[in-house]
Amino acid sequence: MDMGGCFMKKMGYFVILSFVILLSACSFGESTDEKLSNILTEIYDSESDYRDVQSELVEMEKKEQSNFQSMMELTKDQKEELTKQVDATAKLLEERLGLVEKEAASIKLASEKLKNLETLISETEDEKDRTNLQKIEEALKNRYAAYDNLTEQYNALANLQEELYNLLITDDAQVSTIQEKVKDVNEQNKVVQKAVEQFNVLTEQLNQVKEEVFTLLQKEK
Repeated sequence: MDMGGCFMKKMGYFVILSFVILLSACSFGESTDEKLSNILTEIYDSESDYRDVQSELVEMEKKEQSNFQSMMELTKDQKEELTKQVDATAKLLEERLGLVEKEAASIKLASEKLKNLETLISETEDEKDRTNLQKIEEALKNRYAAYDNLTEQYNALANLQEELYNLLITDDAQVSTIQEKVKDVNEQNKVVQKAVEQFNVLTEQLNQVKEEVFTLLQKEK
């Protein structure tokens, strides 16, 4: 039986979920574990866009960082080249945020499938099975809450980065002002990294809980 796929952690700023773990290919009819497998597979499949954009996001982040380093080596006397690089980097930022929106829509769609798990829990009479299903429900909710926080912090970082790029081509911008904005970006980047780490931890916990619950459900047959 397919346990629904392994939820993916984040790569770079993001984390991916993967959770395809196969059990023996048996038919259990409308058993609790089969119903759970179907629900988790539906949730996993709903996150396909999330998984698909990860590699591209990482590449964009790397390219944007490289561009930024190059821009910081230029002086205001090189205004034409600086403006060109800022425009190109701002475009990368815009494209990157478009991927994040696609990713977030995928996660939102998946989270809405939780209602199917809630229905299964309410229909499950066995107390042990119900408790085990609730463990997966809690793990999923915790993971999605962490993703919401991650997205919020990531977008805040992107806003600061955009402000910094604009400062670099502002004629009357003081060096101290630019340095302060760089500091803000670096501080927010630390916040994002912590959010990524938390999301990854909760993704790992979800996969562990899922595996444990399926093992228990199998033993109770």
